[in-house]
Amino acid sequence: MVDWKHISADGFCDSVRDGTHDSPKPCDTGRYLITSRNIIGGNVDLSKAYLISQEDFDEVNRRSKVDQWDVLITMIGTVGEVCLVKTAPDFAIKNVGLFKSKDKLHGKWLYYYLLSPEAQTHIEASKRGTTQSYLPLGELRRFPIKVPNDRSLIPSIVDLLSALDDKIELNRRMNETLEAMARAIFKDWFVDFGPTRAKAESRPPYLAPEIWDLFPAALDKDDKPAGWEYKPLDEVVSFLNGLALQKYPPEADDFFPVIKISELRNGITEKTGKASPNIPPQYVVEDGDILFSWSGSLIHLMWAGGRGALNQHLFKVTSKRLPKWFYYFWIGQHMPTFQAIASSKATTMGHIQRHHLTEALAVIPHKVTLEAANAVLSPMFDRIIANGLENHTLAKLRDLLLPMLMSGEIRLRKTETAVETVA
Repeated sequence: MVDWKHISADGFCDSVRDGTHDSPKPCDTGRYLITSRNIIGGNVDLSKAYLISQEDFDEVNRRSKVDQWDVLITMIGTVGEVCLVKTAPDFAIKNVGLFKSKDKLHGKWLYYYLLSPEAQTHIEASKRGTTQSYLPLGELRRFPIKVPNDRSLIPSIVDLLSALDDKIELNRRMNETLEAMARAIFKDWFVDFGPTRAKAESRPPYLAPEIWDLFPAALDKDDKPAGWEYKPLDEVVSFLNGLALQKYPPEADDFFPVIKISELRNGITEKTGKASPNIPPQYVVEDGDILFSWSGSLIHLMWAGGRGALNQHLFKVTSKRLPKWFYYFWIGQHMPTFQAIASSKATTMGHIQRHHLTEALAVIPHKVTLEAANAVLSPMFDRIIANGLENHTLAKLRDLLLPMLMSGEIRLRKTETAVETVA
């Protein structure tokens, strides 16, 4: 067994601080300022961060400059989301806790410990506030960090957990690349009509002859390939809205996790709700399903988080005649319009309505063209789904090992062998 001790965070780190409490004025150009809402699933999401002036950026950083291998923690609203800053950051922080790490090893150990059930329990107990939860800076400074008396164990434990995270990150980046490649092909063939335009303008072919020959040689009066059809999205694709799952409570230890918008972002967590497994089968979500949140945060993705129950405000998207990649990308093509509609709502919970799906048109090609495209793009999507499923397995293994390694419950050598087999 391993002997352990606890060190306060301000003793384990160089310092413990928080971001600015001011509200710098947003700018059209400048530097990013992030808040708690931008820390999601262990990463900093800059897509919804706003920009501040260089002067304000420098002022914030005089108080709380973030460096590589520091650890961030959300302090207000959604409390306890943790992020390890793995690359040189290009953002400042507001109302975010900042653990200034002594080095890479200290940063990684702190990050993994803060993810452990023991630390998360302590975070939950340290929260304050009634209408909005928050974590005081004093609590962060006093936070007890568990470390082994034998410090030589730290690198081995960190390296083991990092190996799993590195494989997860590799798969994630591979999926980004695969999806970008597939999207580029889809857009050229079915949105911009590149092959048909090239033929109409007598430009040389840039695809294999057997594929090139399948594209029409001219555009029609609607400026689409001759013989192809415009169809309302909801005519060729089925959008199944989820259930009000509070009406289907779990049955003892037999349940489905409830898939809401938060699960689309973070996967299944300890905070995920539970529902009866005896819901109508069409509302069961399986790996590889396309899910689309039509209210609040409008996003769509291929689910790879395990079987669950489809909650209201989410669509499960299917089609009997079209391949998955085709309708996935058509939803993505219309997503900026859908998001603009939702953001224009006067309510705090913007959304789209069914008629917006009817107004969104998809171009349907000839059957032989679609089949040829499917032969190219389906293998990419199969790989994306396989990588997502592997990441789900690796994350479960990491989360299983994390508390046992941090407590000395299992021996490191045996665990290393198991991880090498999986990763």
